[in-house]
Amino acid sequence: MPKVVHHLFKSDEKHLEQIEESLLLSASDLAKEGSIEHIEIEDILNKAQVSRSTFYKIFNSADGLFKALGQKLTNEMVAYALSHSPEIPNPAIRVVIKTKQALLFAAKAPFLASLALKTEWPSSDPNHVMYKDIEKDFIEGKTQGYFSDMPPSIGTNMIIGCLRGAVKDLLESKQSDDYADKVVYQILISLGVDSKTAAALSKSSVSAFPVPPKGMASNIASLQNHTKTD
Repeated sequence: MPKVVHHLFKSDEKHLEQIEESLLLSASDLAKEGSIEHIEIEDILNKAQVSRSTFYKIFNSADGLFKALGQKLTNEMVAYALSHSPEIPNPAIRVVIKTKQALLFAAKAPFLASLALKTEWPSSDPNHVMYKDIEKDFIEGKTQGYFSDMPPSIGTNMIIGCLRGAVKDLLESKQSDDYADKVVYQILISLGVDSKTAAALSKSSVSAFPVPPKGMASNIASLQNHTKTD
């Protein structure tokens, strides 16, 4: 068995960041064949070849590690998504596209989606960048007459709550091929869009949002797509 290295005497920030990334990737690799709830600290230590004392210098528990991983992933993916969002003048269509992209991504990359949910993604924090983006779409939709006249916090949280619940459903059980259409339709109806328009918009063709080409999300996606041969 390889010797476990104690890293406590190398406390420079760059080195600790490298150890943290090693722990996160090791935990992700372990999780590709089972539930993250069943992974224990000892499993992660053995995989990363990191001492227990070093682990606790960075994380307080295995759950804390997965929450940190989820937060890192959501930050990467949200930043990438917002920087690559097309300019669409109709805010109702923007809500449709972004919601369906998120749902299709969850179906395509369930492990990444399950980590995101551990951080209560999409966030209901009014200061979170994703919340602000959804709120902006709702306010513009209300101003332009697409959505009902309701407080922005209510409309925004309707979208967020429905999206979070739908992602959870996708991860827990197999859904129909038109599940994303149905979710988007219900969101639009709840925002005040008439049923005919909601039905037409909900059938819009959308591709799953791609995993960012760089960063932790890309590394984990590569791990999840790798088939073990040992």
